[in-house]
Amino acid sequence: MKDIIRDLADKDQHNLKLRFQVGLGIILFCFCLFTTTILYHFQKNLLEEETLKQTELVMTSLESTRSYIREVLRPRMYEELGEDRFIIEAMSTSYITRVIMDRFKEKLPAFKYRRVASGARNPSFEANPEEKKMISYFQEHPDTMDWHGITRFESDRYYTLYQPVLFKNSCLHCHGTPEEAPSAISASYGSQRGFHRNADEIGGVLSISIPLEENLDHIWKSSFRMFGIVLLLAFLLYCSIWLLFHQLIISNLRELLTLFRTTLGDSDEALISEGIKGHREELEELYRNARTLVADLHDSRSRLVDYTDNLEVKVAERTEALERSENQARSLVKKRNRELMLHNTLTGLITSRDTLQNILHQVLHETLQVIPANGVGIYLYDDKTDNFALQCAEKAPMLPEFQDGIDNQHINVIPSTRYDLLNIRIPLSCRNHLLGIMVITELRCEILNDALQELLLSVGQQIGLTIESLQNMQNLRQSSKLLQSVFDGISDPLILLSPDGTLEMANQTFLNRNNLLIEDAVGMSVDAISSKQQCLFSGRLQEVNLLRKKPHTIEIQSNDDSIFDVFFYPILNSDTSVHAIVCFAKDVTAIKETEQRIQQTEKLVAVGQLAAGVAHEINNPLGVILCYTDIIKENDTSNEEIIDDILVIERHAENCRRIVADLLDFSRSGESRLNKQDESINTIIENVLTMVRQQFKQKKISLVCNLATTLPHCFVDIQRMQQVLLNLIMNGIQAVQEKGEIVINTSVMNGNVLITIDDDGPGIKKEIQDKIFDPFFSTKEPGQGTGLGLSVSYGIIREHDGEINLQSTPGHGAHFTIILPAHQESESNE
Repeated sequence: MKDIIRDLADKDQHNLKLRFQVGLGIILFCFCLFTTTILYHFQKNLLEEETLKQTELVMTSLESTRSYIREVLRPRMYEELGEDRFIIEAMSTSYITRVIMDRFKEKLPAFKYRRVASGARNPSFEANPEEKKMISYFQEHPDTMDWHGITRFESDRYYTLYQPVLFKNSCLHCHGTPEEAPSAISASYGSQRGFHRNADEIGGVLSISIPLEENLDHIWKSSFRMFGIVLLLAFLLYCSIWLLFHQLIISNLRELLTLFRTTLGDSDEALISEGIKGHREELEELYRNARTLVADLHDSRSRLVDYTDNLEVKVAERTEALERSENQARSLVKKRNRELMLHNTLTGLITSRDTLQNILHQVLHETLQVIPANGVGIYLYDDKTDNFALQCAEKAPMLPEFQDGIDNQHINVIPSTRYDLLNIRIPLSCRNHLLGIMVITELRCEILNDALQELLLSVGQQIGLTIESLQNMQNLRQSSKLLQSVFDGISDPLILLSPDGTLEMANQTFLNRNNLLIEDAVGMSVDAISSKQQCLFSGRLQEVNLLRKKPHTIEIQSNDDSIFDVFFYPILNSDTSVHAIVCFAKDVTAIKETEQRIQQTEKLVAVGQLAAGVAHEINNPLGVILCYTDIIKENDTSNEEIIDDILVIERHAENCRRIVADLLDFSRSGESRLNKQDESINTIIENVLTMVRQQFKQKKISLVCNLATTLPHCFVDIQRMQQVLLNLIMNGIQAVQEKGEIVINTSVMNGNVLITIDDDGPGIKKEIQDKIFDPFFSTKEPGQGTGLGLSVSYGIIREHDGEINLQSTPGHGAHFTIILPAHQESESNE
């Protein structure tokens, strides 16, 4: 194998680093070339698109001019001068457009314009060979209205737009037969050229050309410069990659080669040194070392196979001897294992959740597996009867009843009907308290020795401990069930926390809210609980000092905007340290909403009183101002500047009077008596929509109405309800953009009539939603609203014993909800 390694080491290996360098360089160069090519074509396409727009603009202007001449100017000239007169400067579209473009070229000489034809009346405008090809192209493709692209004129490149010249019926008066043409044309051009055209015939082309040579040269030069920059960046990237490759790969390879040299034996190291002599390339050296290592592994494997063949014989002999020793010891250990298993089983039953009767049957079954007796039974002491009552028996149907007890520390032997068998009574005690008796029947006399007696006493003590633990566990379960029932009877979330935030107990309300089972919740950190609804206690423990020794409260707002007061009651140890914390969450959303409504109502009353006083004080001066403006307008009509100023004063005074009127309406909303009638909300909505139908059409707003057909009537003031709905719908119209949408729904919920108005406008910011129903608060531009519309609407709904709410997410529109009590004495017959 080592000879093979030497042969491989003598072979010429290609320089892997050099190949990597060359390959990387080629890739980066190709990338630079590809990037520059893409950039060149991109700039060229942009230039062509911009040039096309310019040529189309000029061509459109010329076509408009020709259309005006054909349809307006020429017919008018014929009416004035007669059919036989023809003034070329005013009636020839070809002549006029050429003159226009000649003057256009004086400003922009780069543009080239030509209108040519085959057999042109003026030989100067006869089509050249290239233009004749375009005429043939349009004749072969009559549906094609233009052609554009880069062409060459006298070694320069131009961007040219061609359009066909189509002879209309109006053109045949001059281009039809010579006899019908105006005599002025025949006199000027003769009767040979430019005639005998047909309607819808393509006889020539229009072309506009813009030079591109300079721009294309600029694009080429900028692309070449970009190629140099990208190539320079690629070179820097090449150097960085090579440096990184050298630092990360070559350095690690050298460390690996050093490990090879220090690990392999002397002969292998000599072979490696000889194989790599004259080579300094790390990858080649690693390749040679790996082949050497494979050879060593192959040799080692051969030696191990030889050793394994001899080892199997030695192992077989030793295994046979061990099996003999094991068989001798197994019989001694098996008995002790059964005794230990019995103790382990009895110990495990202490924490069992099974019933006492089932556990005692299992104890008897396990005991008979260890004690070679015929049957066994257990008696337990009954406090009520002061007797030992048989609880269960295994293979012992004829066990007697016991009236007296036995010693706690010794077993009691009772003779059997057979001389070679014994019955044994074993005390079942715990902490010197006799709990019961286990009776073993028909045990052979020769088996009962001191070791068995010690075993039976130990088993009796263990069974007594198990019985007492099970009885205590049963009492504890009953207490736990009672406590859990109390916990679950509380309708608000309630938990018991350890000082580190671990959940120790939770009521059913908390579990249902977070979709948990009590088995999964106990022992879990509150911060780790996640559910569709927000866990009221998770995420807030960092803000609360759980080791605080006095009760404290925090307020939490959940994701669904519900508000909870969370109470923390510490349970202290005897040393006043915190043992646990009772956490109770009370839903106070309804209380908070009631307080908010009371505050809003008080605010509206106070502002209404203030508004009434201010309105009356302002209204009188405004009347005086308007009166004097009328007097000035009537007496001084000669000075227009003064009249204009008076009109400005009058307009602003009228605006103030409108605001004052709104203030008076707002102040009277709580004082006026409602004229309530039994009416359908759907009918009121339809009447309001009739008023605003034109606004929907003007802004192209889509209206969606989903009005419940089985909606009960409401006892409302129809005019006031129309005012509320009109305010909300107009606000929605002003909020949405053109082609927006407003959705109006009515439904029944819990015996109330529910009205919802949704729009897809910009929505209302979260921080101002609490102020939206405040008087004089408005999101509109100054001068576009008084801020009283929603306040008045709020007051009207409250006067109807209803509710109005807003839900809005910025960027997703606004959602207004009105809840009105249904009229109990009527049902809808819609």
